[in-house]
Amino acid sequence: MTNGTTTGQRPTLLTVICILSFIAGAFGLWSGFQNAFTDAPQRELEEAKAQSQEMREQFGDSNPMMTAMMEDSIRIQENLVAHAKSIGYSGLVLNLIGVLGVWLMWNLKKNGFWIYLLSTVGGVVSGLLIMTGGWMANLSLGIGILISLVFVILYAVNLKHMR
Repeated sequence: MTNGTTTGQRPTLLTVICILSFIAGAFGLWSGFQNAFTDAPQRELEEAKAQSQEMREQFGDSNPMMTAMMEDSIRIQENLVAHAKSIGYSGLVLNLIGVLGVWLMWNLKKNGFWIYLLSTVGGVVSGLLIMTGGWMANLSLGIGILISLVFVILYAVNLKHMR
C-alpha cells in the first residue's frame, strides 16, 4: 500500500498474540467439547467434593477462610455442571468464531478483528449470565474479562497493519 501503514508483513506483536489466541482457542474448543459431549464436568465436581471432604477431615473447620473457599469452589462446580451443555455448545461456537477472526487477522484482514470482538463479547456475556458461586466466581470472571480486554486492545493497536 502507498500510505505506509500496511506493509503486507505481519508485525511481531500481532504474530505473538495470534499464536496465543490460537492456543487459547484450541483449549476452548476442547473444553467446549468436553462440556457438551462428555461427563467430565460431573467427574470434576465429584473430585472437588472428595477433595473438600478430605481437607475438612484433615484440617477441620479451624480455618474459616479455607472453608469458605472450598464451599465457593463446590458452588462454582455445581453451577458449571448444571449448565454444562449450554456452556459447551456456546464455547464451541464462540471459540470457532474467535479462531476464525484470529485466522483472518493472521492474514492481515481487518474484518477478523470485528469477528474476534464479537466472539469475545459473546464470551463475556455468556460468562456473566452463567457464572455464579461467590467471590471466587467473580474473581475468575473478572480475570477472564481483563485478559479478553487486553487482547482486544492489543489487536486494536495492530489494526493499522491490516487491510
